[in-house]
Amino acid sequence: MKKTVSLMALAAFFAVLAWGAETPGVSKGPDKPKPRTKEVALTARAPVAREPFDDREIELYIEAEGRKLLAAERIKKLTFDRRLTSLQLTPPAAEKPGWPEISARAEAATLVLGEFYREGKSKQTQFSVAAGAFVIAETGVCVTCHHVAKERGSRGLVAMTRDGRVFAVREVLAADLVNDLVLLQLDLPADLKLPTIPLALAPAPVGSPIVVMSHPDDRFYMLTTGTVARHTVWRETAGDQVFMTITADFAKGSSGCPVLDERGAVVGIVNNTESIYYDDDGKKKQTDLQMVVKNATPSWIVRKMVTP
Repeated sequence: MKKTVSLMALAAFFAVLAWGAETPGVSKGPDKPKPRTKEVALTARAPVAREPFDDREIELYIEAEGRKLLAAERIKKLTFDRRLTSLQLTPPAAEKPGWPEISARAEAATLVLGEFYREGKSKQTQFSVAAGAFVIAETGVCVTCHHVAKERGSRGLVAMTRDGRVFAVREVLAADLVNDLVLLQLDLPADLKLPTIPLALAPAPVGSPIVVMSHPDDRFYMLTTGTVARHTVWRETAGDQVFMTITADFAKGSSGCPVLDERGAVVGIVNNTESIYYDDDGKKKQTDLQMVVKNATPSWIVRKMVTP
């Protein structure tokens, strides 16, 4: 009996060793994507609804379509002197349609912004994907952050819809420099109407579930989820800046994109992140990242920029 037990124990021991050993073709954890060994030829290609797309091809496509508008002199340098605009806003729905439907509506109404610019004294006009925006009126009125639209050296903006149509940004309808917001008018044909998403009527309470539809680091149309974490005010010499902190992820490239509640209404506009380090001397020394705070501008501020 003792000998039998010993043999069983020995067999179990070797079985454990075999299980933990490296075996060709067997993965011990989640599969990692294979690194690209060589660059492939990319084509400027528009995104297609419900189909995967290559983000790099989208960038090429926006630039190619934008340069056609630039050559036709449809793209203009923007001015930011207006503070209010007259606009009829669509009220949010009373029902809660569910997150998949909210995601689909947000995707259809969220834009990718591209910017033409010149550096220093250079006469060469360059292009980059700037960030995002979202449509609040079917005539092509959209909202984004002021810092997205007013970069130094900017020659003008274009906007791409989810279905691949690219339009010039015609003008700034209203700007709030303190709260970092602008309302832009796209240059649309007179008979064209765009999908929209409504603005919430009131601030989102702390604890409310939300989603963000944005373009983190040119990863276009990514949905992230979270909750409203708090509301805060930054006291600045130019004026008080109000923020809604959320737990949903976003990153560079997401500025100007919408934060939506359970009714599919926009409760915030993605603005900035704050990285909290354990050791931070306020200059160059930053070690042991502990937390990234994500701030959005409350959408009720947009309503203050609009008159009926």
